[in-house]
Amino acid sequence: MTFTAQIDDLTTALRHTRSRLLAPVDPFQLQIPRDPEVFVEDTLYYVMDQWAEDLRTQGNVLEEDTAWNDAQSGYPRYVLRMAGGNLVQLHFTGEYPRSLFLNISKGFRNGQQFSDARHVQMELPITTDANALLASLLDGLKGVTV
Repeated sequence: MTFTAQIDDLTTALRHTRSRLLAPVDPFQLQIPRDPEVFVEDTLYYVMDQWAEDLRTQGNVLEEDTAWNDAQSGYPRYVLRMAGGNLVQLHFTGEYPRSLFLNISKGFRNGQQFSDARHVQMELPITTDANALLASLLDGLKGVTV
């Protein structure tokens, strides 16, 4: 499966997630939390869990890489096992609360390897609104050129 086809599969699953997920926005939580762990736990993990559920229906498995530990940013890293057997790495980077990026790289046999040859990066907003984050992910994947 080509990297472009893998990105297309990610986009398709994310469209299903966005159409299914209508998370209510709590008007009392419009402010960005000071602690990055709160943002990651309350918003980022929620969005990724929902996306993982829709990827699973397509035969793909999205799992958090629990061995990954970036104490500086606190953002997680995921490994996506595509139905065809290929690996894709989804790695959140940035400096909270200034920036959040999603890096998507075609995986290799060595789990610690990260390739810039097949790499896509998109900037995402830091928001407590899961719908806004989903919309940004979808718009970012639509605009990807590989």
